[in-house]
Amino acid sequence: MFVYSLDGLEINTDLAADVEIEDNEITARSGVYQTLSRLFKVPDEELWQIAVDGKWPEKLREAAELLAYDFDFGVAALSSSVSAEDYQAEYIRLFETGSGDGGPPAPILGGVYGGGDRRKQMEEVARFFEYFGLKTSPDDPRPPDHLATELEFMQYLAFKEAAAASPRLGGSFHRAQEDFLERQLVSWLAEFANRIEAADTLPIFVWASRTASDFVKADLQIVKS
Repeated sequence: MFVYSLDGLEINTDLAADVEIEDNEITARSGVYQTLSRLFKVPDEELWQIAVDGKWPEKLREAAELLAYDFDFGVAALSSSVSAEDYQAEYIRLFETGSGDGGPPAPILGGVYGGGDRRKQMEEVARFFEYFGLKTSPDDPRPPDHLATELEFMQYLAFKEAAAASPRLGGSFHRAQEDFLERQLVSWLAEFANRIEAADTLPIFVWASRTASDFVKADLQIVKS
């Protein structure tokens, strides 16, 4: 039985409640987005251990077991010589602060990409959330255009499609996924992955970014079909 989970987002209504539904090809998509979202959170001890054990690709494959299409999640592991503290510090350097005045090599905020107004991009993402009864969580204050939050939103939309009480309602959630993928994820993740590949960083971050970029492109084609 699949149950969605929210971390960087929270329900902005008293009407919603967690629902369990049977696993299927749509909950498999939701599960992959759930796992990818965790992969791009600031790593704590638990997430570091998963990386050292080489379990992230396995977790993605487990989530994707019922996908209606094949996707190669590859292999990836973090060297045990990299401490949890150093892993977190590299995440912050690569995605959030950089090591000098030039900013991070690969900002993890979608609104930074595309040459537009980031404020407008954040407002557009926030409107997506609000329309579907969500808002960013004060307990995990990531901005709305943070990659982990956007992936979490896709997890939620896919789950709501799977759990919809009618085909019409399910279709609404399905169309929202197509729109969000095109406008907010596919539009910037390729450049994000390219920047990480060009940076002097840990291979697991290169794998994670390329996997996320390739998956959203493949998933968009399925959603559009």
